[in-house]
Amino acid sequence: MLSIWEAKTRPRRAQADRRAAPRGRGEDLRAVVDRLAESDVLDAAGHERALAALEGPGRRPLPLLLTELGLVHEATLVTALSEATGLPILRQEDLPGEPVLPDLVGPDYCARARVLPLAVEPDRLVVAVVDPFDAEIAPALEHLVDRRVALRLVGPGSFERAHRAVYGDVAEEGEAGAEDDLARLADVASQAPIVRLSARLVRKAFELSASDIHLEAEEADMRVRYRVDGVLVESERLAKSVQLALTTRIKIQAGLNIAERRLPQDGRMQAPDRGQEVDIRVSTLPTAHGESVVLRVLDGSRRVEDFSGLGFDAAAIAEIAAMTSRPNGLVLVTGPTGSGKTTTLYAALRRINGPHLKVVTVEDPVEYRMAGVNQVQAHPGIGLDFAAALRSILRQDPDVVMVGEIRDGETARIAVQAALTGHLVISTLHTNSAPATVTRLMDMGIEPYLIAATLNGVVAQRLVRRLCGACAEPSPATPQERLRLGFDPDAPLSLKRARGCPACNGTGYRGRMVVSEIMTLDEGLRGLIAGRADEQTLTAWARAAGMSGLGQSARARVLAGDTTLDEVGRVLEGTL
Repeated sequence: MLSIWEAKTRPRRAQADRRAAPRGRGEDLRAVVDRLAESDVLDAAGHERALAALEGPGRRPLPLLLTELGLVHEATLVTALSEATGLPILRQEDLPGEPVLPDLVGPDYCARARVLPLAVEPDRLVVAVVDPFDAEIAPALEHLVDRRVALRLVGPGSFERAHRAVYGDVAEEGEAGAEDDLARLADVASQAPIVRLSARLVRKAFELSASDIHLEAEEADMRVRYRVDGVLVESERLAKSVQLALTTRIKIQAGLNIAERRLPQDGRMQAPDRGQEVDIRVSTLPTAHGESVVLRVLDGSRRVEDFSGLGFDAAAIAEIAAMTSRPNGLVLVTGPTGSGKTTTLYAALRRINGPHLKVVTVEDPVEYRMAGVNQVQAHPGIGLDFAAALRSILRQDPDVVMVGEIRDGETARIAVQAALTGHLVISTLHTNSAPATVTRLMDMGIEPYLIAATLNGVVAQRLVRRLCGACAEPSPATPQERLRLGFDPDAPLSLKRARGCPACNGTGYRGRMVVSEIMTLDEGLRGLIAGRADEQTLTAWARAAGMSGLGQSARARVLAGDTTLDEVGRVLEGTL
């Protein structure tokens, strides 16, 4: 059965004491799964499921993963792995009558690492392992016992039985020990130095007006970065020794499970800022060097800007006002993640909202709190996703509905139906341009005639950083810059440059503004959409009708001295 694989990978038995198969992660593990499939140990469906599981969060030993998923019988798997690695298989007669070196290699460690010491020989320790791909097991044991280690293979189920046979039932003791460890960890995380460190990191985010705090576990330390005006800025490096306590402190505040470090977790916490409690979303992710944590600041008390405050020019504001003044229809704001779409929706609600209208939103999360607006927090985990919430909202007789994001065909269909039956619906969608929104809706299963009948208009946008008003300086444009802006290379032109000062934290930029592309539907566009015109045809018509592209909007901002060509190039690569 293993002839092809064996010919490629089978080592000499004389070298099998220490040799394990490829290291237990990444491409090497995928290669092992591929070979198991080539050797008929895994069928095609099992091969796909195993690869999908390897891509999942955390790191599970490959033998455990394959047997837990029921993809292969344990005995077949162990035989195949033995042929591949050259490691002998644990036999019943190999089991010791009593624990081997229990003072150095205790039962709790054996249970966690899935190793079982079998015999002490003059120059080595013989150990059974479940995961032959974990390259850290043998060096760790050699360090503990100060001698060479020879490996034997054992399946996950056989290991559990062998462990009980040698050590007895130590589960209760192990659980008690684990609880004690967690209690000690929680105690350390609640001590003053860690509490002050956590508070200081959050307070700095408020001072910088950062949207996110990134605590990233690395091999030798922990990196702290803040996302300010859409750009990550490294702040400091923390000692590796505080990583676990700091992560635990944040987990406690966010109501997460401090014992779970193998799976991602999401939670919420609050922190005070200028007399207000600010909501913070917490996300943890297991990585090779420990858990990394991202804290997203959701300051719902911040003032919702109007369109001019966001950077829209007068012509753009007039177009948006026209499409949102209609009593019904669909208005979409599009762009990639982090392009300010939700903020634009709030600006639209600020303009629309009034005592004569019932306005309801469904959001995930609720980023700003608005008086007079019924705001619903989506909870997909309990079945309250955008589609389910939207169906319920429509039974509340709203005039205006805001959907945080149209993510799927079902939500799109409900939104279009609501727009068709007399509601004004505003939402966001992930597309790169305004005309591409139409083809995206078609891809989601919406009939072209429904899009033509309900879509009022689309705002495609990006966010670029504003030059700092305290330190920006004018200087002559280079010939290359003149060409990029559509001028003669020798034409006189002055542009403002980012310099950097204490007011902008040395970046040269302070705050962000919108560059936009606005497509208002006229009868010509509606006819093209109903006829299933492609994106290029829609773009050509819209531009002929006066639509300014993102590049034109960005160019105007550069010439006005609001931002720089470098910043525009960062956000809109290839546009100018």
